[in-house]
Amino acid sequence: MLMENMNWMQVEEYLKKDDRLVLVTGSMEEHGYNTVATDTQAAWEVAKAACAKTGVLLAPPIHYAFVGWAVAFPGTISIKPETFMALLRDVLKSLTAQGFKRILILNGHGQNEIAKYVIEDLSVENQDLNVRFRSWYMLPKTYKFIENEGTSHWDHACWLESFHWINQPVEIPNKKKPPIDLEDYPTYGPKRIREIMPDGVAGGAYVRDEAFMRKYFQTAVDEVAEILDGSWKKEPRVIKL
Repeated sequence: MLMENMNWMQVEEYLKKDDRLVLVTGSMEEHGYNTVATDTQAAWEVAKAACAKTGVLLAPPIHYAFVGWAVAFPGTISIKPETFMALLRDVLKSLTAQGFKRILILNGHGQNEIAKYVIEDLSVENQDLNVRFRSWYMLPKTYKFIENEGTSHWDHACWLESFHWINQPVEIPNKKKPPIDLEDYPTYGPKRIREIMPDGVAGGAYVRDEAFMRKYFQTAVDEVAEILDGSWKKEPRVIKL
């Protein structure tokens, strides 16, 4: 269910029976041979499939984010962290004022983790606020899938965010790069980062076959659906050691 395809009366009717909503946060940044909107598109397609499965409404995404490290690559659009946080704050306040009480922010861009500060701050003002922030590729089952393939979230623009039916505008080279330790990347600056990874890929296999990617994608979809249909109680999850 896409909010953008509904009129206000239909949204109001939805709110009479459900107060759940998914909001996607992504970015516009280089992703090697994949689209510059990859972070938004991958998260959006996972969210759309999960919402179709659960009947939850999906809001239009927030496309822009802070991606200063990548501005040496054309097509990258970066906004200040404080701009992103202010935008997210205003969007959440509008949605909660209308009656959306359970909101899942499904994220596709690592630096959008700062959204948690916005959620925490709004929760100080409104104790009834129930907003969860999850990066789709870091969900436990999905990330286990990634780890089992010898990949990590540091392997930017590789197979883990390259979907044949979503964000491949050209044929992706069938090759592999050794992992790159990017722990200190914030200090490098955009020019040096482009020198380090001239094609925009940070490491890992560039592409996997579509059947494999469909299985990976469905793992993420099912995990998001479990969150939406699961308990929204404000209590910590028990970690099994």
